[in-house]
Order: sequence, then C-alpha cells, then structure tokens
Amino acid sequence: MTCARRVAAEFDVPAKMRDGTTLYANVFRPAEGGEYPVLLARLPYGKDGPRDTTYFDPLAAARRGYVVVIQDVRGRFASEGEFVSFAQEAEDGYDSVEWAAGLPGSNGEVGMWGLSYYGKTQLHAASMRPPSLKALAPGQTWGDHLNGASLRGGAQELGLVRNWTVAAIAPDVLFRSHAKDPKGLAQKLPELVKEIDALTRGGGAGFDALPISALPYPGGPDPALVGLGLPAADPFWRKVNVPVEETLAPEIPGLYIGGWYDCFIGETLRQYERVRDRAQKLGGPAPRLLVGPWTHAGFGSSQGDLDFGLASAGLSLDARESLADFQLRFFDAALKDGPEAPDLRFPHPDAPPVRVFVMGENRWRDLESWPPPGASERTWHLHPGGLLSPETPPAGEDSYLYDPEDPVPTLGGQTLLPAAYGIGPLDQRPIETRRDVLVYTSEPLGERLTLLGPVRATLFAATSAPDTDFVVRLTDVHPDGRSIVLADGVVRASERASYPAPGVIEPVEPSPVEPGRVYRYEMDLWATAVALEAGHRLRVHVTSSSFPRWDRNPNTGPGASASGRTEVARQRIAYGPERPGGVTITLVDGRP
Repeated sequence: MTCARRVAAEFDVPAKMRDGTTLYANVFRPAEGGEYPVLLARLPYGKDGPRDTTYFDPLAAARRGYVVVIQDVRGRFASEGEFVSFAQEAEDGYDSVEWAAGLPGSNGEVGMWGLSYYGKTQLHAASMRPPSLKALAPGQTWGDHLNGASLRGGAQELGLVRNWTVAAIAPDVLFRSHAKDPKGLAQKLPELVKEIDALTRGGGAGFDALPISALPYPGGPDPALVGLGLPAADPFWRKVNVPVEETLAPEIPGLYIGGWYDCFIGETLRQYERVRDRAQKLGGPAPRLLVGPWTHAGFGSSQGDLDFGLASAGLSLDARESLADFQLRFFDAALKDGPEAPDLRFPHPDAPPVRVFVMGENRWRDLESWPPPGASERTWHLHPGGLLSPETPPAGEDSYLYDPEDPVPTLGGQTLLPAAYGIGPLDQRPIETRRDVLVYTSEPLGERLTLLGPVRATLFAATSAPDTDFVVRLTDVHPDGRSIVLADGVVRASERASYPAPGVIEPVEPSPVEPGRVYRYEMDLWATAVALEAGHRLRVHVTSSSFPRWDRNPNTGPGASASGRTEVARQRIAYGPERPGGVTITLVDGRP
C-alpha cells in the first residue's frame, strides 16, 4: 500500500444544486496531483467539526489515494438554503455526487461514507441512481423511520428524536436564524441551553412534559422537521423513508456497518438482507456486513458494564486494523483495481461477506450470510412463578399496574439518549424489583447456548385501558447475578394489527382494543449475537414502559403527543398451551 506524503486541503468549496442553492464542502486530496476516486460525506453536523478518526480518517484516506469531500447539507452551517431533514437529501445527494465526480483530481468515480444521518444521505443519494456513484458504506443508519428512528411498534422514539433535535440540530438553527440579531440570540441561547440541560433532570421538564406537543423548542427547529408526534399512518413518512429497493443499483458494492447496541441495528440488518436478496436477483455484487458490540458512534472495547476485549474495538479490529482502515480496504476493492491487502480475508472477494462479533465468547466470526446458515429458532415460554422455559407452559396469568406518571426508566440498551441514562449492556437489576415489571428467568444453562440472529416476542395480554403499551426485554443473567440487557421491543396496543412491517410505506389506521379482552401481540426485538456459557440464565421482562426511550402511553386513548391526561391501567399477561407467549431466539452450535 502506498501513501502520499502530503495532502492538499481546500475549504468552503462551492457546489451549486439544481435549484441554484449553493452547498459548501471541504476537500482533501493528494498534493502531488493525479486522478483519484472520490469519497464523499454529506452531514448536518458541520464539515469543520472534529471527526472520529477511529471510524473514518479523511487525511489518511487522502494520503492513501482518494479525494475526500465533506459537505454541509442544505441549510446547515456553511451551506445555503433551508434545512428540512431527510426530504431534500435525494436530489441534493444526486447533484453532489455528480459535482464531486467532476472535481479537479477526480477520476470520475465516487464512493460515499459516514454513519447515522450521513449514512442515510447515502441511501437517499443512491435512490436517485447518480451515474458516478460506485460504492456505499452506510454505517449505523436507517431507511425506514418507523423501525426505530422515529417510531417503533407504534410508540414514539421520544428520547432519540428529542435528544437529537434539541442537542444536535437546534444550536445551528438558532445561530443561523439570529445571524443578524445578536440581541435576540443572546436572549434565546440561554433558553436553549436550559432545555438541553433539562433532558436529564425530569420533574416536568425535558422529556417529562405532557402532552409532547407542549415541549418547547427555543429558537427552533420545528418538531415537524422530524415528524415528532405524527402517527404511522401520516403521509409524512412517505416523504422521508427510503425503501431498500430504491437504494441498490446492481453494480454498486455496499458495506453495511452496525453495532449490537446501536439504536439502528434493526435497520442495518434489514438493509443488508434486502440488498443481498436484491443483488442475488439482479446479479449484482454481494453486499458486505460488519457488526461489532458497539453503541451508536461508540467503537471502544468497553461498553456499558462489560469489556469485550481489545480485538472488539474499532481501533483494532481483530487485532489487525482500525475500522477506518477496514473501510478503506473496502473502497480499494470497489473503486480501484483490487484490494491492496489480499492477505487479510475481509473484504477480499473470496472471503465470507459477513463478519460479526459474538459477545460472551468475545471473538469475530465470518459467516456466509445473515442470519447464519443452519441456525434454528427456539421459543422460551413464560411460566407461572416467574419461570422461563422451552417447555409448553400450563395455563395461568400474571398482572401488574402501569402508571404513566411513574414509568419504568430506560436503563441502557440500544438507545440514543444523554449519557446520564446509560447506553449499551447495562445491568437491569435496578428495575427488576419494580412491581410493574414481570420477570421470568430460566434455570441455569447446562451447556453453552449461542444466540446468533433475530429475536422476537409474543404476548397474550389484556388491558383495562382503551390503549396502552407492552414492552418485552431479553437479558443474560450472569452467575454473579448481573442481568445484562441483550434486546428489547415495544408495541402499542392499538397498533398491534395495523403497524406496517419494516419497509412497507402505506398509511394505516390503528385498531382500538376492547378493555379486558386478551389479544395476541408480536414484537420485533431485532437481533443479537452472544454466547451464554453454562451457568448463565436467560431472563425476560414484561412491562409497559421504557421512558424516556419511548413516549409514555397515557392509557386514555389519545397518545402522549396530544393528551396530558393519564390513567392507571391493569395489565394481564396470559399464558398456557393455547397462549404460548414468550421470546423466540435464533440459535447456532448448542441447543437447550
């Protein structure tokens, strides 16, 4: 592998969009001249801000022989226009790709990189099929807002959306809107700081306000920018969702990067699977998938209450290379004559296309596909007395009271919340003693059990309310008693039959529930990869809230977006041979 000695940098390079709006970018290229592929990122967080060089290092990429472009999206920081999140990214993405292909030093071929919002800008650009786009590497991102970005199972992703809107987006909106009004800025800025600080304080402020529509947005942005409070049936989602079928041109290689504790892992896996299936059908290149034990934009070896070892970290994948170098090898293979490090298996064309980190055994596995070939499903059922077992349960039921004024607090998991709430694999024992959390635990395992694939839950439940929520969580109970969260999910009772499956963008109306009647509820808990050694136990929580990750259901019919009135609901969980509720896991290697 050869590297340029020097890098030339240009700042605030203009790109004119089709409507005349000018967007600005920073450009880095090898100083010695020549023509090179382009690596483009489009983001709303400021092109001049610091980059996480563990994930992607623009200067190292330029030294390796790329023109690297980092562009402020429309209406953000240096770029002109009005920021309307997501909806404008398709046409701007197309225009920016073709502009980048014509930059001095470009050989006309463009790859795109970046995570989260600037992973999604890749999908929007690809949906327009710009002819110069030759590779994608979307990291920890999503296409469907109804699968964990804005809503999930009918519940609002309050914590993610409110935290992102207020803390990440609002400051630049405020500064831009008061660029010629220093007195107004001096008045509004302390109000915004107060709202950001209030996210972790509660007491009627921050996430606690009811109804959600009463939440203040000092200086902006308007919550309608991200659809906060809109139901799944609203046409807004058609404008901002990116169907997977629209993002794949058969000739474009893709690398999908995820984390087991990332808030978008469900979408990362869905994107990979759908793109893989479409590539097989159309004869395109097989996409690549890489999933580590990571949180959102957190690539260290220590996550939550666990340390997975140095080989798990983005700084030293499998003790061989950084995540940044890993991506550059993918781009080398896609945009140059071939991989420059053929001695390393992945992403060598002959290597298995999937690499995932298996927690517990703390090592990487290379797989031919996801879910793994030969994997099987097994359901662990809810039993009387709090037992979790693969055996058929006898008839029975449990109950609890859910009070929206005292919701179960979010404690780690696949979240994007302020750091005070924790993130990732946290011990759940502090919430397991609550009366509104039903806990079901297996006997100690007699042999290793390896979970590697999708996880889903089924409940048979009744409520005294006209509408409510149910939450199911799966944990790994260590021999020392720690109960580490693996996955969870939520369903709004009125959305049990009408909520669209991921990727289905059709307006649907909710189905009211009859208080006291038992209904079947299905929940997608996404997926995990963990080996449980003998002596560990599986555990399932059943409850009705995880706040502020998901908005509280007030139990009154109208959701928390519109209603400030709450009622206490009695929840009944039924089980038995005719109602075999529980959690279905995907297993390899061992069997219970």
